[in-house]
Amino acid sequence: MMLYSRFTRIAFVASAALALGLLAWQGHHLAHWLPQIEEAIVQLGPWGPASYIAAAIALSPLLVPDTIFGVSAGVVFGLGRGFLYYSAAIYAGCLIAYLFSRYWLRNRVLAMLENRSELNGMALAARREGLRLTFWIRLVPINPILVSYALGAVGVPFRAFAIGTLGMLPHMFLAVYFGAVAAHLTQMAGGRHTQWTLETAGFVLGAVACVAVVWQVTSIAWRQVRGAEDESPTRENS
Repeated sequence: MMLYSRFTRIAFVASAALALGLLAWQGHHLAHWLPQIEEAIVQLGPWGPASYIAAAIALSPLLVPDTIFGVSAGVVFGLGRGFLYYSAAIYAGCLIAYLFSRYWLRNRVLAMLENRSELNGMALAARREGLRLTFWIRLVPINPILVSYALGAVGVPFRAFAIGTLGMLPHMFLAVYFGAVAAHLTQMAGGRHTQWTLETAGFVLGAVACVAVVWQVTSIAWRQVRGAEDESPTRENS
């Protein structure tokens, strides 16, 4: 089964657009919660971001969908700080998954990969081609922790993994951006605004632009990964 497809992209964009539209229309039902959440985070001081980062690092290796952490970071911390905390936490989670898979869980992960031929083929191609293909793989929006387990198990070099993993940042930025836009639309609806402000229009147009850019980058990355898989043997000795 394909890990990523055109239908998946269309379904994601359509779902995100529908969710944002509903928030703009009926967000006043949720708006009164946002100040309370923000106040609770402020009262925690530095422990607020620290708690979020610790939770994301602890839960992401358990394959909890990372997008949940991204959207929530955008809602609670805003775009700038949210992206910083989210990317740092998930990157740390990826490193943990890679190290555990390479040194302690290798046989178990390799057994799992036997039933995931596409992920296995991508990981083996990354081991052969190193940093370049690892980066392209990270530009495809597959669960980054799952990919980290696979890359660690097949023995992708640490340097290629550590640098190539930065390729996941565009998709992470998009998740945080949607969270920030969702919070803004909720606050707008809570204020009973009858007209969209320039700031709101800018947020929404920015989201559309981000989706378009990430979509194009992902399409290019997916072609690169497919090409590398086609050039590699179906199976390799691990």
